[in-house]
Amino acid sequence: MKKTTRKNRIGILAASAVLAFNVASCDYLDVVPIETADVDDMLKTQVDALEYLYGCYGFVQGNGKGSATGYDGKVNGWWIAPLLYYTSRFASDEFVEVDQGVDVSQLIQWNQVTGTNADEKCIPWNTYCDAIGYCNQFIRDLSAAEIEELNPADKTQYLAEAKYLKAYYHFSMMQQFGPIPVMDEMSDRNTLPGDMPGRSHFDYCTEYVVNLCNEAYNDLPPSYSNAQYYGRATRAMAKMVAAKARWLAASPMYNGEFHDPSWKNKTFETPGYGMELVSQTYDRNKWALARQACLEAIEEAESAGHELFQLEDSETRRSQDEIPLPQIPGVDTSEPEGVEFAKRVMLMRYATVCGPTEGNTEFIWAMRNIAGNMDMASVPHFVMYDQKNQARGGWGMMNPTLYTMQHFLTADGKLPEEDTKFTPKADWYKSSGIKLTADDGNDTPEIINLFVGREPRFYASVGFDGDEYSPVIANRKNLITRMRDSKENGYNTSAGANNQSQTGFLNKKFVHPNFYYTGVDGGHNQAACIDHVFPIFRLADLYLMLAECDARLGEETTEALEYLNRVRTRAGIPALQESDVNGGNDLLKAVLNERFSELYMEGWRRTDITRNMEGPERMSKQCYQSFDALKVDPSFEEFNTPIIIDQPFQWDDRMYLLPVPNSELYTNPQMVQAPFY
Repeated sequence: MKKTTRKNRIGILAASAVLAFNVASCDYLDVVPIETADVDDMLKTQVDALEYLYGCYGFVQGNGKGSATGYDGKVNGWWIAPLLYYTSRFASDEFVEVDQGVDVSQLIQWNQVTGTNADEKCIPWNTYCDAIGYCNQFIRDLSAAEIEELNPADKTQYLAEAKYLKAYYHFSMMQQFGPIPVMDEMSDRNTLPGDMPGRSHFDYCTEYVVNLCNEAYNDLPPSYSNAQYYGRATRAMAKMVAAKARWLAASPMYNGEFHDPSWKNKTFETPGYGMELVSQTYDRNKWALARQACLEAIEEAESAGHELFQLEDSETRRSQDEIPLPQIPGVDTSEPEGVEFAKRVMLMRYATVCGPTEGNTEFIWAMRNIAGNMDMASVPHFVMYDQKNQARGGWGMMNPTLYTMQHFLTADGKLPEEDTKFTPKADWYKSSGIKLTADDGNDTPEIINLFVGREPRFYASVGFDGDEYSPVIANRKNLITRMRDSKENGYNTSAGANNQSQTGFLNKKFVHPNFYYTGVDGGHNQAACIDHVFPIFRLADLYLMLAECDARLGEETTEALEYLNRVRTRAGIPALQESDVNGGNDLLKAVLNERFSELYMEGWRRTDITRNMEGPERMSKQCYQSFDALKVDPSFEEFNTPIIIDQPFQWDDRMYLLPVPNSELYTNPQMVQAPFY
């Protein structure tokens, strides 16, 4: 592991608090790492201690220069990596990007990351190690410090926050690398290579994370009343990380189905486990422990005031933002049912960008979306012309796959291919005859049958040919996307290789509903709503985790349906009844389908694929399909033809885990590489 105890590292990451109370629609903690002179100067006052603590948070969000695609700014030449935005978490079957080979998520999809290029390609092993080492350093230094003006209760809380963050960094590292070294204390700077820890058994790592969360829990506050402290650790966050760790450990990958049973340590032994790294036999009790952890997390979160974002709160925001109801193909907004449906679409657009000061207490933990690159990578490359007749728009390069477009649910809450009331599959790509109305008065494309009669989250999350991308994005006028027109949103070589939809589809999630181009100079013609929160943990995810535990155990169907249906009904689809899930596998499938729709683009899909050992079924070459969109002005039939995307996607079982950089193997003889690298 990269050591964090050398003199030249001390103080580099102490952070000043640049809090969010001056930022519209955003009140989450924002931290910017700065350089300080040395440890002795860091802890003289209460402010010093707080700034030092914010450095522990700084690894989640980076220094404000990092982007949503995982490329980082530098402080004094040392990489400060925003772990929140590392797209190694996003490498799945949900979306693809342009064929340029510049994004780590894409390189993972292509099976082009190795131990040799792991550092170069932004695989975050070293950054996690540095984050944990920094937390250990903070705990050591603050524990020893005597600061007269620092209230003992505040000191205790600061230490608990650092312990929580250390647990979170360990869990996040496990999520991507599997069994990892447990880094509980600062290593002596003179530690010999042979004395450095190797990977510990995954179950041992899990217990460590859970125990550390429990240790931090009692000294953390239930919530914060001051908006400038949103984003700091709470009791609910500690319970959430403990539940996540239990849930991951109970999943098939670490509960009897690991892809390489021969993988073991060579020299390092985990106490009580020997050389073993992953359990090779199924243990049902792991799901029971995960269920209990989820129940505790839910109780803590709800008692602290967390609840699902609801329609009345969304409507308050929509009214304040003066946004008309969106047009939805096949939905008549002159009827009450149509109005309700359109409002649910807006609810689901607001649900992942609004914070507590905007009526949304669903986020258990969130940070500021400081980069905005996910927004710009989603918005199509042409939206409008400005006052100088220059085209304005985003990049349009973060594109849902055809699988994504097919696997959001229908309006009846079923997969399209399993919904007997939905258009037969043979007719999916034929015209529905439906067109939407553009504010510019121009003709709009006919929409295919596959995109009519879908659930509200579909229209809130993705865009397609003929869709209303936003009612206000073009200087308070709507944008109907014309994905076959090279003069509009379609393939156009003059727009640049990086500004093209690779699939014919667009992403909407995390593009704020009130984001729009002003049509005049200043701020790149953009309104201010690109700056909003990004969820790390939210309540809907926790409800679905509990429902999954119940489905796996096969004993709590009523409870599973209760929490599953809280998510479904909020999203505007019918609740499931026990008669709909006669077998345990039906219930589990329903939960996993719900996770796909609800948590799309939130960084959990890759984890769901790997922990369930579904790599070949989800991420092989043939899984990555699109429409035939990379043509200039194709016909309706040409465009609406499924094809395999022309990128070197492939699946190899080594991709279940990310590789450790080879430099780590060279400096730490106790470390073993992930299987098959």
